[in-house]
Amino acid sequence: MSFSKESRYRNIATPTPYYQPRGGRRVPPGYLLAGAVALVALLCCACGVLLLGVQFGPPLISSLTGPTATPTVNKNAPVPLKTKGLADNGAELTVTGVERPLKVEGNVTLPPNYEFMLVTVHLHNTKKTGTPIKIAAADFTVKGDGGLTYSANPKTVTIPQLLTQADLPPNGNLDGELIFQIASNDSGLKLYWQAGKSTREFLLKAQP
Repeated sequence: MSFSKESRYRNIATPTPYYQPRGGRRVPPGYLLAGAVALVALLCCACGVLLLGVQFGPPLISSLTGPTATPTVNKNAPVPLKTKGLADNGAELTVTGVERPLKVEGNVTLPPNYEFMLVTVHLHNTKKTGTPIKIAAADFTVKGDGGLTYSANPKTVTIPQLLTQADLPPNGNLDGELIFQIASNDSGLKLYWQAGKSTREFLLKAQP
């Protein structure tokens, strides 16, 4: 078999083609390089956002995802100890402390199996204007698992910071103490506060 001189030169000068799968289309190397660069840039952007989120925390996440809805306060749910509870009339109550049993001085007699309990409260008028909010000891009662209802401030005992009645001015604050005469074996005690047309329920024991 013999080949012409022209044929031999043509075969040598022809470059070897890129590998091309059967039935496919060859991808130019320039496209592959551009795709790799774009992928690396995308990964760098994602890592940058993640690092900023770790550094600046929830404010940055909120700004990226948009504002979140503020949950509505459930006024029928019991208010935990040392937590603010807002009433419909704008007054806000916090039970700051509970002392049980309360030891009193003097000749104070108690019925058998009864004891005194002291509840310290902080009141705040959240309104900036308007008339003062009236506060009275009669607005407070205590109930327990035994089914009994206890009124505030029995006449047999008194203390200097006893909360009797007051006018809470706009943006004003008031600290006071309430005394309850309760059954010694009663448990699950809760303070009920009648404020305007609403009643808020406050836990008198810290929850586990």
